[in-house]
Amino acid sequence: MSGRVRGAIALVPAPGPSTLALDLSAGDGLSSRLLMERGWRVVSTEYRTRKPGWVAVNLDHDLPFRPARFDLVMMLEVIEHLADIPHALGEIARVMRPGGVAIVTTPNRLNVSSRMHYLLSGYYKGRRAPLAYHYRVADGRNWHVMGLNDLHWIAWGAGLRMEALGRNRRKLRSRIFAPILWPLIAGFSWMLYGRTKEPAQRRINRELLGFMTSASLLMDENIIMRFRKVDSSDSRQD
Repeated sequence: MSGRVRGAIALVPAPGPSTLALDLSAGDGLSSRLLMERGWRVVSTEYRTRKPGWVAVNLDHDLPFRPARFDLVMMLEVIEHLADIPHALGEIARVMRPGGVAIVTTPNRLNVSSRMHYLLSGYYKGRRAPLAYHYRVADGRNWHVMGLNDLHWIAWGAGLRMEALGRNRRKLRSRIFAPILWPLIAGFSWMLYGRTKEPAQRRINRELLGFMTSASLLMDENIIMRFRKVDSSDSRQD
């Protein structure tokens, strides 16, 4: 089992008696099978599928499900392929029940080895070299790798609150460099996030600072994020 699937499943809450999960672009079906083994009822999707019971879904379009249907939504190593990430996260939030959980994974462009690679080449983890120029956005290549900070901001606007990070594979070079660079990263980040004087934004920045200086962000090859949908009456910044 891949580290990112194992890390994502570890963040899944226990199902209730009638809870329903949505596994978006479920690929070989491993994550769906693991959810079912844990007691979840699962709706699995792919862009094109011939698997019995699966639903064909284009994630660049609106999801073909009614609002507030699912208690859990999984999207593993998919979001970096999509043309419109805000739309995708907004659709995930729309089909989730208040209090429901979404688990999203993507290449971790902000781990320390990725940052060093970017310093030398201009490319982050997940995009270590130029894309072939015969590809287009519609081809769904691994082109739109975003950092946790951007995803945190987009998800917040959709009514999703990041509440935990999972753990997955950590390469030796990240294990070596992270402790060395952490004081510099943490110190500079503390000054950066502490600049605002607005109380609500200060609270958000403190939360974000914790994620941005965590061992998971600085060392893991993929970032595994767990979001919870807030009730619309509680979606204000305070």
